Amino acid sequence: MGFHTLMFNAPSEMEAWGRRFARSLKRGDVVALVGELGSGKTTLVRSIAAAWGYPRGAISPTFALANEYPTKRGTIYHMDMYRLTTRELAQFPLEDYWGRGLCIIEWADRVRGRLPASSFEVRLKIAGPERRTLTLIKK
Repeated sequence: MGFHTLMFNAPSEMEAWGRRFARSLKRGDVVALVGELGSGKTTLVRSIAAAWGYPRGAISPTFALANEYPTKRGTIYHMDMYRLTTRELAQFPLEDYWGRGLCIIEWADRVRGRLPASSFEVRLKIAGPERRTLTLIKK
């Protein structure tokens, strides 16, 4: 397991990093996003989707639970576990998505035990009004 921690002073810096990170991602990868409300999870997804060629801005699937973004590199499955009860979390078909495309899961700490061993974990923290820390962990 390896990790790397970064500090961003503006959302545009996180977006630029997300576009660079997206180049290393491939179909079948799982990216687990962990962080409090407003820490930049959806901003990061938006930059990854844009880098993969999704022409519209990615939006949080808080009420839809999962959004699909078709791109030239494959489909991105963007999921949000925030509003699910413990029972709903247990019944959500996460494993059905593995291998179908790039899976990005917001509030992934709620389903950590179900994630593939090879997933990426991105931990985001608010460090100020515009500042964020990001820790990338490759399992």
